[in-house]
Amino acid sequence: MLSLPGFDAPRLASLRVRIQDMAVRQNRYRREAQSIGVPADCPETHRLVETAEQDTAALADLERLVSLTMRFMADEESGRPAPASDGTRSPSAQGLIARALAALTSPSRNGAAG
Repeated sequence: MLSLPGFDAPRLASLRVRIQDMAVRQNRYRREAQSIGVPADCPETHRLVETAEQDTAALADLERLVSLTMRFMADEESGRPAPASDGTRSPSAQGLIARALAALTSPSRNGAAG
């Protein structure tokens, strides 16, 4: 079970919304800076615009990470029992492997008449 002390589902949902809001604002600032057009003789302004683009990308990645974490936590808490592992394969897995091996080793696979 995944446990993130201090980050329950409602708090993660709130964090996700705040990150999305930040990403929208940062993207708006970035677009405004691009629309103004920065002269080539303004290296510091170019650096700031590039930093805004990197910040926007980082916020988008962070939002995706929080979303994946929320989905993982929801899946963990869904109440479905974990598959039992006693060291043996399930019959369906054995059947799948047997069919795959049969398909790979069949004579018709190598151009022979089947």
